[in-house]
Amino acid sequence: MSVAGTHATETPGLVGVTRGALFAGSLKVGLLGFGGVMPLARRVFVDERRWLTDREFAELIGMSQVLPGPNVVNLSVIVGSRAQGPLGALLALTGILLVPAVVVVVLATFYASVSRTEWARNAIAAGSAAGAGLIIGTATRLLVYTRPPLRGLCTGAAAFVAIGLLKWPLLIVLPALVALAIAWEWRATR
Repeated sequence: MSVAGTHATETPGLVGVTRGALFAGSLKVGLLGFGGVMPLARRVFVDERRWLTDREFAELIGMSQVLPGPNVVNLSVIVGSRAQGPLGALLALTGILLVPAVVVVVLATFYASVSRTEWARNAIAAGSAAGAGLIIGTATRLLVYTRPPLRGLCTGAAAFVAIGLLKWPLLIVLPALVALAIAWEWRATR
């Protein structure tokens, strides 16, 4: 059996996903995702294409968050890899980054010419608030649909307190919480 076939069986929704569909789905996420790509990625991968279930999406986005790089880019690479192997990963990566890379270059050029104006600073602040709202909405939806066990909620709360409130360094908190979560899961499955 091919590598792509082996990976796709882990995620039944990815069986039969073509390279073109994979590129198009990732391109759509990249095209529509301004300021908050995760809600759009969820909508495309879970609701529209049905490549992942809510639980699979939550698990993969959780894994993507502990890997280096942008979460949704990591997610696209994983989905692409599971659907079509290494070529699928490359297609998903290209699809999700193509439009944003072009748009960022154009916007950065424009912003350089208006960055000192008050309206530009206000627009950036408004965009930041909208992005924060999208992240909170997606996090709430993931919690409702996945219903993590109490130990998972405690790990998330500990991360929020340690990083968000106490301002402890991510590079210390993250490995400690990953180790703790693995120990809790190991103990829970014994």
